[in-house]
Amino acid sequence: MSLDYKGNSVVFSGHVRAIQEPGQLTSDRLKVNYGQGFKDVKEMFADGNVRISQRDQWATSDHAIMDQTRRTVVLTGNPVVHQGNDQITGDRITVYMDTNKSVVEHARAIIFPRESKTADNGKTSPNATPDKPQ
Repeated sequence: MSLDYKGNSVVFSGHVRAIQEPGQLTSDRLKVNYGQGFKDVKEMFADGNVRISQRDQWATSDHAIMDQTRRTVVLTGNPVVHQGNDQITGDRITVYMDTNKSVVEHARAIIFPRESKTADNGKTSPNATPDKPQ
């Protein structure tokens, strides 16, 4: 760890693991720029073997920039976002943390079909017909 008091930044090197519930980030290097105190994080720059995970979603890339002011995460360098078996990749992926939406430049996706369920959660009666509801 290297701390720059005047520059309001700290750099972590090695196998870095940062946790902020409900998610976590791992990388080879993480630079954090902060405001008045260490808890006032402005932005983070992760490099090398970046992995960001939250619940059943995770993303990997070579580089990530997290901007707390704009509430965005920008993934570059072979970014891939996973949710379950599904994955999407592109040249650059921007995640908007407040809306949980993403913009993927030059997107390529692998989506696995899911079993559809009816309004009654998949339960149908053998006696039901279109003219005769249950």
